Amino acid sequence: MTGDSGHASAPVSGIHNKRSLYGALGGTLFLRIGGGVMGILTGLFLAAKNGESDTIHITAVLVGIVTASFFITELGGSFVAGGLIDHHGPRRYMILGPLFGAAAMLITGFLNPGDTPLQFMAFLLMLVVARLLEGSAAAAANPASLALIAVYTSDDPKLRSKISGYFELATLLGGIIGFIIGGRLWDAFGQNAFLLNIAFYLASAVIFFTVDSVKPHESAESQSHNLKAYAGLVAKPRLRELVPAWLCVSALLGVLFNHATFQLSRMHPRRIDEAVGGNIPFPGQTLSHAFNGSQVGYVFGLYAVAFGVGIFVWSLIVPRMRKSTALLISTFGIIGASGVIFLINHTGPIEEPSTLRLVLIPLMIIMVMIESGFTPAALIYLSDMSELYPAQRGMVMGLYSFLFGFGQLAGSILAGPFADWQGIDGLLLFMVILAVLGIFSVLLLRRDEQIAHEGLRAAAVQPATGR
Repeated sequence: MTGDSGHASAPVSGIHNKRSLYGALGGTLFLRIGGGVMGILTGLFLAAKNGESDTIHITAVLVGIVTASFFITELGGSFVAGGLIDHHGPRRYMILGPLFGAAAMLITGFLNPGDTPLQFMAFLLMLVVARLLEGSAAAAANPASLALIAVYTSDDPKLRSKISGYFELATLLGGIIGFIIGGRLWDAFGQNAFLLNIAFYLASAVIFFTVDSVKPHESAESQSHNLKAYAGLVAKPRLRELVPAWLCVSALLGVLFNHATFQLSRMHPRRIDEAVGGNIPFPGQTLSHAFNGSQVGYVFGLYAVAFGVGIFVWSLIVPRMRKSTALLISTFGIIGASGVIFLINHTGPIEEPSTLRLVLIPLMIIMVMIESGFTPAALIYLSDMSELYPAQRGMVMGLYSFLFGFGQLAGSILAGPFADWQGIDGLLLFMVILAVLGIFSVLLLRRDEQIAHEGLRAAAVQPATGR
């Protein structure tokens, strides 16, 4: 049988096709570089446009709405993509994703807010269209890559743990590179940086093109992929307890990567009630509007490096412990990191030396490493659960992007009033609230974790259906 594009379909178990596995990781790396560049550029772009004209005022609420549009298509697209992946195999959707991203960059590279309200509305509309395309990129490529990884590691838990950790590292490393490059590209090229970012998406598409096709799972169950099927999947006891915690952590990441750039940028974003005087809000906060484009990239790069190192360490530890324990520890780490960042945000002007700040930054790095354990633990948990539902593997792994998108959509919108109210301090308070909700969810998951383990053991001793 042939797969997506005429390539011979790879077997759904047995010999691991490492070229395809590493192709999935490499394509994800470049896809995430493009996404990281886009994320930094969007915040800097909006901050810069906010200071260009007295008739254009962009609040944190508006930033949240524009950036959240990305997650509308990531959310809806993941629902659609999960079923299509199970029907046709992942390869074609891995390739399609970065092409959507390239189209988004092309649109954004030529946008101008104009000087009239009508022009500004058209600008916002086209910016939302670009973000919708960017969300489609993630919706198509991410669950497809995860489904391919789940298939090729189905009979080797150690390899699955390793590749899942590598996937998270590729995601974080791509973000690190994208954040750093994005800030420097903005300082050097301004809006033209969006057009330069197309190269990273095209590189991702080329790498994804090298992976082998995977034969779809042929069964009646695999032919039913609709909203009811997704609802039934999420309602299963082994998955539903993870959903609230994963939504909370996804919302937290939405706060970090969709609001923080705007709040950190020194390009004078202004609230409507301060537009006349042109005063920068929250002057007592150290980090508020204190950095240029390159420096914002470095701040996110440092955060992402700490997160990536933490994921690497956690990927070695998680296979040896209960998944719920890792999820619980990392969620408490979110509260610790938020508290330390709050202290850093009140250490005086950023240009003045501070001994306390020098002590707090390493402590923040440690807290970020602790909080990073949530994503690899959740991903390994989902991969394990996919073994219980082999005909719905694409849907199970599609939950990764589905919940990630929905959480960031909600977080980006809900965090806007907090940011307009108290800037970075408001965002930190919102993050703590999310972490507390996540802790309660993980405690429920721990209660039913033994049931999930028993189900996995039962699945392991039964004939490998569909493999």
